[in-house]
Amino acid sequence: MKSDNKNAQDKLKLLYILDYIEMPLTNIEITNYILEYGMMDYFTLQLLLSDLCDVKFTLLKPYNGNEYYSVSKSGKAALEMFSDKLPEYFINEVEKNFSGIKKHVKKQREIFGHYYKRKDDEYIVSLQVTENSTTIFNISINVTDEITAKNIIKKWETSPEKIFGQIINALTN
Repeated sequence: MKSDNKNAQDKLKLLYILDYIEMPLTNIEITNYILEYGMMDYFTLQLLLSDLCDVKFTLLKPYNGNEYYSVSKSGKAALEMFSDKLPEYFINEVEKNFSGIKKHVKKQREIFGHYYKRKDDEYIVSLQVTENSTTIFNISINVTDEITAKNIIKKWETSPEKIFGQIINALTN
């Protein structure tokens, strides 16, 4: 019986984390965050995710070539109904550890940059900004070597708002 209670509480904890982050996450993202903070082991996590999907407390939806987990309406209702079963220390730990992750994931999803090799002496660098799942800025640049491509991506990742602002400013003024 104790094992059933722990299993139920672990599901509730996982629902709380997914709900707290407020955006869909891939299995890899969830796994990395949960393992990073030692909240549960890999196998337990995978089993719980599967169970939560089976009972429709989480949804698994494809988007841009990945599958994302999110809390369903019935999952939110269960979380609301049983939130008093979550220990206070756990809630504080999630708020402390996951608030930074929430910002990081949101920024990663809104600002995107990558490059690929087109020919021996040609690389394509693609920079993108999205807002509410809509692309609002997309630019591709041909460069002659991988070092330049990597440098552009690095600059984009460190100050995308500044670069985006400068490009928009240059185009509109």
